[in-house]
Amino acid sequence: MNTIQRIAKNTIFLASSNIIGFIFSFFFLVYTTRYLGSEGYGLLSFAIAFASISIFLADMGITSVIVRDVARDRSKTATYIGNSILIKLVLAATTILATAAIGFILGYPFSTMKIVMVILLSLIVVSFSGIISSVISAYEIMEYISIGTVIYNSIMLTFALLAIGLEVDVYGFAYVYLLSSFFSLGYYALVALRRFPRPRWDIDLDLWKYIIREAIPFGLSSVFVRVYYYVDTVMISLLILNPNEVMGWYNAAYRMVIILSFIPVTFLGSLYPIMSKLYASSDKYLGFMYERSFKYLMILAIPIGVGTTVLGEDLISIVYGPDFAPSAIALRILIWSEVLIFINSSFGYLFNSINRQMIVAKQTMLAAGFNILLNLFLIPQYSYIGASSATVATQLLSFFFLLHFASKEGYGLPKDMAFSFIKISIACLIMTHFIEVLDGLSIPLLISISAAIYFILIFLFRVIDDVDIQMAKQLIGGLKSPGGKGGN
Repeated sequence: MNTIQRIAKNTIFLASSNIIGFIFSFFFLVYTTRYLGSEGYGLLSFAIAFASISIFLADMGITSVIVRDVARDRSKTATYIGNSILIKLVLAATTILATAAIGFILGYPFSTMKIVMVILLSLIVVSFSGIISSVISAYEIMEYISIGTVIYNSIMLTFALLAIGLEVDVYGFAYVYLLSSFFSLGYYALVALRRFPRPRWDIDLDLWKYIIREAIPFGLSSVFVRVYYYVDTVMISLLILNPNEVMGWYNAAYRMVIILSFIPVTFLGSLYPIMSKLYASSDKYLGFMYERSFKYLMILAIPIGVGTTVLGEDLISIVYGPDFAPSAIALRILIWSEVLIFINSSFGYLFNSINRQMIVAKQTMLAAGFNILLNLFLIPQYSYIGASSATVATQLLSFFFLLHFASKEGYGLPKDMAFSFIKISIACLIMTHFIEVLDGLSIPLLISISAAIYFILIFLFRVIDDVDIQMAKQLIGGLKSPGGKGGN
């Protein structure tokens, strides 16, 4: 199976599962927020934020090392699985104790910390599933991750509906996450038993040192990304009186934005193992793939930002109802952080594939520190609107930082990327005009027509060029060919 065919197979499997997962996640978000209300959802969001920051030690970047190393040498599979599980058991125990201690020191109520600990346990279980999913990525058999994604999201929605039917409170609702994570782990354990060598349980301390040493840059990136994504919610809880409702408004908008991250994760996740290999064999082709991925994500991200800005109030009303109306302004601001996340993801996967993960670690450290400083100033004065603005400003700083180092590594953006940006912007302006003209239509129909108009303009303006069309034909051919339907 050639490179184009592998990209085709992996992308279509990941895209299909993530679209289905997006649908399940969307309905989970709708039912959860409407059922819990702004205060209950704010408390649950705080627990998720606190636990997500705390989990960094148990999920310190080991999976990224597994993907990279096993993709290059599959004979390491059994040793890596066994030793990674043992390492994570030690880290998980440490994480549980540290989280309980931090919660006590910060003075959070015991009832709140109960929710935090349940969510933390669910994230720890998910981190063990990540060991198997990382091996699956290294073997480039993404269909198993696709199935796992669908299973996890469908179970989450099922348990959420069951919890709503039983009228459980927010404390009981936290167990939806824990039960779903165990079902997901069971699935990945079955895949491992069927597809991979049995784990080797011989403790290899030299390998432990190597894995931990190599994982530290990935882990640093992970912790600072988690801090960046979730510290604003924790800071709202500390800097605002009676913060639950405010956290609910903010996180309702934030979840609508973050849920879109499946798009760059799907696309770049299928490319990462291949890019890691290309670094050792074809630097020129690696640069070509990086530039194209950057352009494609820009084509998708900018109209999403423009459209959400124009339709922000309508989207919040449809998804959450009138009780969450204050979330609209946060959504209009936060969507631009997601636009930048799309674009910045291209840099992150590039640096990881060329063994420059420390650059990503430095970027995430800078982003986390900058975001905390901005939140300290903006949240007391502007509440969740200030937190939203800080998030966008941080992603913009990250963009310039990553672009600078990409250029130093010889992967600067070509000059015609600026022309592509201008053409995309013009297409978005025309799309916005049609949104205003067709304002009387239902929102789903309006979004569909506007998207169609935008993509027609993209083709007319030649943002999609002959090379892109030829690649698309090869991708379709890869899907139709026998080799595009399976294989290792």
